[in-house]
Amino acid sequence: QNVPHAIELILAIIKLAKSYHTIINNSFSMDIDTCADLKSITLLSTLIESFLTPFIDTTFSLFEQIQYLSHYTHLTFAFFHAHWCSFMSYQLYYDTQTTVNNDMFYCTKQQILDPNALFYFWNVGDDPLEILFERTCMIRGHNSACSYAQAIDHLEASKDIDDIF
Repeated sequence: QNVPHAIELILAIIKLAKSYHTIINNSFSMDIDTCADLKSITLLSTLIESFLTPFIDTTFSLFEQIQYLSHYTHLTFAFFHAHWCSFMSYQLYYDTQTTVNNDMFYCTKQQILDPNALFYFWNVGDDPLEILFERTCMIRGHNSACSYAQAIDHLEASKDIDDIF
């Protein structure tokens, strides 16, 4: 579970799909199988980009983040409805739809409570201990081998990050 490497790979898929955009639009430039493969990669990258970008692009406004997540929800519903388990597992579909649903709910709740308050998607979580664990893993660089003293240092650093946010 090396999240930075996984994000790097996902961003490479998105970049690949965008680089082939002009080739895909010109259907006479390649055979039908290659064209179908590239269109599949483009659909996959659009789907992934819609889910990932709101959480990693700090320049997005809240409206843009919600727009991307809504795009993801509608795409996954259409693909899942058409292809069921051959598209993604039931659990993954449920988990991602629940994630987006929770994000939308918390955003709406925050706007009702205090429309002027800052809202960040990384603060949306279902368990404070889970968030602490995620930040601790991030600080360790996803290295599971550490001493007790190092683990305590990493926990203290992640608590400092919590205090900042």
